[in-house]
Amino acid sequence: MSKQLTNQLFVLIKSLSKAEKRHFTLYAKRSSGAKELKFLALFKVLDGQQKYDEEKLLKKIPHVNKTQLSNLKAHLYDQLLVSLRLLNRKEEDLHIREIVDFAKVLYQKGLFLQSLAQLAKARTLAESSNKLTLFLAILEFEKSIESQYITRSHKTRSDELTQMTQETRKVINMESQWSDFSLQLYGLYLKIGHVRNNADYKKVTLFFKQGLPLEKDLTLGFYGQVYKLESYVWYHFIVQNFEQCYKYSRAWINVFEKEPSFKSITPDIYMKGLHNLISALFFCQDNQRFSIYFMELNNFITDNTAIFTQKNKILAFLYLETARLNQYFLNAEFSKGIMYLDDLDAQISSYDIYIDEHRKLVLYYKMACMKFGAADYKGCIDYLNRIINNKMSHLKEDIQSFARILNLIAHYELGNDDLIDYQVRSTYRYLLKVKDLQLVQIEILRFLKRSVYMNRIDITEDFRDLKNKLEIIFTNKFERRPLLYLDLLAWLESKIQNLSLEEVLQKRLNKGEH
Repeated sequence: MSKQLTNQLFVLIKSLSKAEKRHFTLYAKRSSGAKELKFLALFKVLDGQQKYDEEKLLKKIPHVNKTQLSNLKAHLYDQLLVSLRLLNRKEEDLHIREIVDFAKVLYQKGLFLQSLAQLAKARTLAESSNKLTLFLAILEFEKSIESQYITRSHKTRSDELTQMTQETRKVINMESQWSDFSLQLYGLYLKIGHVRNNADYKKVTLFFKQGLPLEKDLTLGFYGQVYKLESYVWYHFIVQNFEQCYKYSRAWINVFEKEPSFKSITPDIYMKGLHNLISALFFCQDNQRFSIYFMELNNFITDNTAIFTQKNKILAFLYLETARLNQYFLNAEFSKGIMYLDDLDAQISSYDIYIDEHRKLVLYYKMACMKFGAADYKGCIDYLNRIINNKMSHLKEDIQSFARILNLIAHYELGNDDLIDYQVRSTYRYLLKVKDLQLVQIEILRFLKRSVYMNRIDITEDFRDLKNKLEIIFTNKFERRPLLYLDLLAWLESKIQNLSLEEVLQKRLNKGEH
């Protein structure tokens, strides 16, 4: 078994709940009778290890040599998957496939009518849950049987099956096009984040218009509607049109409101829609509606956690905690927000094997900004270093860029003048490399480089001068991108007024300003 597959086995075992481990043990013992199988002994040893150690493993199961171990691990991996499949047999997709498997067994025995009866049952379930790919596969199987076994309704049934197959193929084709397009836009967002200038905007808009699937005169299924709306959400999110992002996210939720049963069939897609809706409202600074939908997300998760799969629980955690962080920012409650960061950090670590690097970067940056807002600059730098030192630097280049800028500002606040000159040059090189050197970054880098030689006691006018320059730059909507992550103008205002950043933002909120 390769090193990669060994790691996959170890990660799979560590992901198992107590109930899943108990079920596997019972399944293994039942399959082997009274004699405990070797793969169960291997499972118990691996389950007890915090880190994979093959030398210790072989000592604990001396009846297995190194040559046998590779095959044994592969066998254990397969048996774990079989056990999990049995445990999750009520999952809609698995249940439908199980019925189709029953139909295949009956078909092989020549019991065609019984096989067709099972397929009819599976088809009804696939249709009601909008599993079109499964639905099509079932139709194809039915056609295969009908072509070999003449039933009483053969003539009319064959016509019905042919028509249903053709219509389903058309709908699946359109659904697949929207799904592919949505994924392409998501990949674009992971690469560049939000558009940086008018040239970016034109490129993304052209990409969007040219990639739009050519819709024909047919009704999209449930998932097709969602993929279509998701594509529009991603486009407007990338080009920073958050009002339109809210509009299409709201339409996404409306699809579920029209067919509420899908909230339990695909809770992950429903929560994703709410997450996008809440994120759009955060960027719109719409605190009132943000609170309403945040509560809706929280209530949905609370009401359904008991029936969530592990995947659902992970997504629920990510969406809920992202919204919670954003709420602290909306209310300028940095001092309150940092009190829960240690707990959040611990939760992120506990979900480490499940959370992709992109989501971690987003969370770490928000956590760094929270620390900065509460004037904990060392804590801010700790989180920023996790981003800057991340090996997958191709992800979220905009956050990588702003992390370096914020890192410089945090070092400035700490009075680390000896580091600033070097870091300014390093940051400048990075921004040139990723082609993300905007006017905002240039002005801040110039200021920080000069700040090393400034008298900090009499620097207020320099802050005011920088603030005036940035206000002019921010009249260009594309240059406002840095404000999506950190309110630089509020920070400068805090330096001018000799107040904390939190105090400046609280004053704005009290005046009804954003």
